[in-house]
Amino acid sequence: MNGSRTSAFGYWWLPLGYWLLAIGCWTVVSGAVSPLPAQSLPPYAPLNPAAQMRSGLATLPYFTVDRRWHVSFAVDYGSLIEYHAGEGASYVLDAEVLGARLLVARSIGTTGFVLAETSFYGSYDGFLDGFLDWYHNFTGLHVAARELRPKDEFAHEIRLGGREFQYAKSSGFIGDVRVGGGFRHGRGWQTAAWLTLPTGSTPGGYRKGVLSANAMTMLHHDFGKGNRFTYEGSAGFGYTPHHGELRQWQHTTFLMVAQGLRARIVGPFQGYANIIYDTPYYRDTGIPDLDRKELTLDAGALFRFKRGPAWLLGMTQDLSPKGPAIDVAFRLGAYW
Repeated sequence: MNGSRTSAFGYWWLPLGYWLLAIGCWTVVSGAVSPLPAQSLPPYAPLNPAAQMRSGLATLPYFTVDRRWHVSFAVDYGSLIEYHAGEGASYVLDAEVLGARLLVARSIGTTGFVLAETSFYGSYDGFLDGFLDWYHNFTGLHVAARELRPKDEFAHEIRLGGREFQYAKSSGFIGDVRVGGGFRHGRGWQTAAWLTLPTGSTPGGYRKGVLSANAMTMLHHDFGKGNRFTYEGSAGFGYTPHHGELRQWQHTTFLMVAQGLRARIVGPFQGYANIIYDTPYYRDTGIPDLDRKELTLDAGALFRFKRGPAWLLGMTQDLSPKGPAIDVAFRLGAYW
């Protein structure tokens, strides 16, 4: 039996609508904040262990030439539920996962920059299943796998080619380190390349185990009266060699495409929405949750108090049925 999600395309607007409502509520305290200048969309990286084991791709902020240092910190906490039971293969991934990323970039001259990122992850039994059952009933997005699994109980198991692979939950570990650099071709266009370095503390179920090489180019354009809107489009290519126990089913090349828009709503408050597409991470497993593309909506609000960083309050939603994207994840971040 396949307990994957039904289509979410009819409900893509709900996370964005929730945060736009939150923006309206925040306007009652707008006197405590200062205007938020034009800036980039928040960076995004897949949170699913299936993606962490293969691709090193992630979106980057646009690094403006007028600042020497750029720093971003974001925490994502999401719920995963994948369930496929077939004759030749089965897959269960029921977990709540945490991802925290600290990205630092420094400009070099007027065109170049270098970047480095460290990350922390964890996977848990969780506590959100009851809330997410209500959320999906409210939105009308049926998730059959949630009816098949016990509430708030971790499982990560794959059966392929007559072999079984089981992975344990983890209270926390350091993820792959990212190091790289790039350059600005001109106003509103940058390209970056980086390596992800395998770290010894990464457990099975998350471990790439090898270097991955990645590159991404981005177009950034402010438009509208007073630069009220910002468009960002990114396209990236990554390579990760075969590695580990699932090597015969692994893709080695990956593509990520992102299309996003930021809009100043009122005063210091901005809303954003970004749609991110990732090519499949695995092939020929017979498990749709592994073999298919990932399509995610990242939407939320940005605001800044009189002093300190710009703050992010966001939410990601899986848009592709029977794919590996996180079901629902909540985002909190700060950007300098």
